[in-house]
Amino acid sequence: MLKNPILIHGWGFSSEVFEGFRGIKYDLPGHGKNKTPYENLAQIIKQLSELAKQKHDILGWSLGASVAVLFALKYPHRVNRLFLIGATPHFGKAWEEKNIRAMKLLIKKKGINAFRRLAHKETDAYFDPESGMKLLEDFINLKLYDALTGVKKETYIIHGVLDPITPPAEAFKLRQLLKNPKLILLGGGHLPVKNEEHLRQAILKSGKNL
Repeated sequence: MLKNPILIHGWGFSSEVFEGFRGIKYDLPGHGKNKTPYENLAQIIKQLSELAKQKHDILGWSLGASVAVLFALKYPHRVNRLFLIGATPHFGKAWEEKNIRAMKLLIKKKGINAFRRLAHKETDAYFDPESGMKLLEDFINLKLYDALTGVKKETYIIHGVLDPITPPAEAFKLRQLLKNPKLILLGGGHLPVKNEEHLRQAILKSGKNL
C-alpha cells in the first residue's frame, strides 16, 4: 500500500512506534537511535534528504507530520504522497498557553514517560532532554499555514477523535489549507493506527482511493 515509505515519529518518542510498518524509519535528533544533538528543523530536513533516494510516500505522526510537510515543500520531487497523523498547522495555537505550560511542567517534574503515557504509551526509547526540549519549543512556534497552501501532493489526514494531544479540530484546519486533502477520522487517540494494514483498511473503509 505505502510506496517506498519514509516514516517520521512524533516528539518524545522514536521510530519504534512504527513497529507494524515497513520502510525507512527515521529517528529525530536526540530520539531513539539518533544521538545527534538537535540544532534546528533544517537539520532534520537535511538528514531526511540523505535517506530519500527515490520518490517516497512520507508518513509523519504529530511533529513528524509537520516535518513531512516541510520536507515535501523543499524536496517535492522525492515525495509521492503525504500521510499526516495527529497533525496540526500550529501546535502552539492548538491549545491555550496555560495548557502548553502545564505540559512542559509535567515533563519537567515527572519525566518524558509522563508525556508518553498520555500521548501513546511508555517506552524505554532514548530521549535527550536538552535536544528534546529545544525541538519542542521549535514545534510549538512552528506555523505551517502558508506552507500547507503550497503542498500539491495527494495528502491523507488521519486523526483520532479521542486525541488528547492534538485536538481533532486541527484536522479540519488542515483540510481547509491543503489543496488535495483526504480526511479520515478514526476512533482512537493520538496514534490511531496500529500498523500498515490497519491504516490500509481505515482508508478503504472511508471510501478513499489508495
